[in-house]
Amino acid sequence: MKGFFKKIIFFLCFISFSCRDSSELSNIDFTQYIDSNNLRIFGKEDVSSDFLNKVAQSYDAMLGEDQNIDQSMRSKYLQTSKDEHVYQRVGLEESFSKNEKYAHNSKVPRPYKHNCTDFIWQENKGGPRQINEVIEHLLHTVTNVILNLSYPNDWGYMNSSSRLRQATQEAIDKGVYDVSDYDEIKGDKEGYNKIITQEYAYWLILAEWNYFVISGNKQDGMTGNGEFTLGTPQEIEEQLPIGHELYVDYIEKILTEPDKKLIESLFK
Repeated sequence: MKGFFKKIIFFLCFISFSCRDSSELSNIDFTQYIDSNNLRIFGKEDVSSDFLNKVAQSYDAMLGEDQNIDQSMRSKYLQTSKDEHVYQRVGLEESFSKNEKYAHNSKVPRPYKHNCTDFIWQENKGGPRQINEVIEHLLHTVTNVILNLSYPNDWGYMNSSSRLRQATQEAIDKGVYDVSDYDEIKGDKEGYNKIITQEYAYWLILAEWNYFVISGNKQDGMTGNGEFTLGTPQEIEEQLPIGHELYVDYIEKILTEPDKKLIESLFK
């Protein structure tokens, strides 16, 4: 989302509910981690273990059981996450605000390398902003990393004929998705395509889950906001058929809409 854009430029296992310090982490920037559904979630040393657990619980909720789940697709998704060593980074917002190198200099142990995207920032209070921070950047990892690796023909952000690129362009062409704030990085073709597609996928899923209100993304006078104007599943189905089909064919078969009451209780 636009408010986080500058930070972006700057820089079936069961869930384990106890964060672990590890000797292999003693000489690097991440001193704790927790595993959830074949995703390793690394935390900087000043992130609270309670918050790290709540991030893991949020991801666990996205992978709950549902009648629409295609078990073979989910298994492929989970196996890819494991085999490709996908991970999520978590940091403390206050520390980032004081020192931008806090994010730049973060290193993770082998075999974890480049299969990650944005940080999740622990903020000084809960509520819609913190909910958005967690859900948005977990979904960036889901779509920009794991689905991109699992299904590159449909989720490859550098593949101009991928369904993700086509769905993104559909929303832009119909005036639903405003990407003008990203014009300054158009010269970086890979970076530009990565950003506009991961943000699009987040807005698409958020609307399909009807999550705009609890994540604080609904503006007055519309169901969505100035960047992405549609905020309900009905509007997506009616106005963005390519995007809706992408959601039904992949997201609905792999992920589960996390229970809103659970998410709100985690980040009061």
